[in-house]
Amino acid sequence: MKDILIIREERKADEAVLGFIRSRYDSKSIDFDSKKAESIFSTEGIKMIVALLSGTSAASIVELRRMLLYIKEVQFCILGNIEELENYKELFDKENVHCIELPLPMDVFQKQFTLILRMHDNLNYLLDEDSAHKHSILLVDDDPVCLRNMMNWLKNFYQIAMVKSGAACISYLGKARPDLILLDYEMPICNGVQTLEMIRSEPEYADIPVIFLTSVSDTEKVKEAIKLKPQGYVLKNSGRVDFLNKINSVFGY
Repeated sequence: MKDILIIREERKADEAVLGFIRSRYDSKSIDFDSKKAESIFSTEGIKMIVALLSGTSAASIVELRRMLLYIKEVQFCILGNIEELENYKELFDKENVHCIELPLPMDVFQKQFTLILRMHDNLNYLLDEDSAHKHSILLVDDDPVCLRNMMNWLKNFYQIAMVKSGAACISYLGKARPDLILLDYEMPICNGVQTLEMIRSEPEYADIPVIFLTSVSDTEKVKEAIKLKPQGYVLKNSGRVDFLNKINSVFGY
């Protein structure tokens, strides 16, 4: 049984990329042959198909088009330069297709590839060995609905802990150190600014990145707290994609 099927033309693939995938995952490589790919998918339990566009012929693109059309219960990761991805963008405009623009430094490629795996529950098992290395985020909000939404958006990408007050946040920091704190700006008793002041006053965790969670009406108030050096703020009514992009950018994704 294989996890990843690599599709590439002989002698035209990026060896660094191939080496990374082959060293980390149970994979198999073939050329652009849609019938062979379908057979392998049905018999070996393939969860992802990685296709390298570098130097591909028109005939290979036809074969890739067939794979995208007929192999539906799998995630595709398309690797190519900006021109290649742009030329076939209508082909890749599908929910199960993800594109990574090459060339990239290997550490950046690894982050982007890992991020794709984390996006899908049926691919998370590939990251089991690396689970201890997931970045950790502490969510601080007195609104249980907001906490639940953020948890659902972030749980496949990061290790998540949740508390419902500023006091609980400080107590948590006495036991564990997260890589990022998402801090509600408006909370009763001890608000976001007061909580951040306490965080910054303790040398052990003064340098932890903090992002305020705000409503639209809070944004001017948040700007007044810039002297406390938060990493910025994110609106609570942001969509899932915008929210994740903001959080991912803190970690260089």
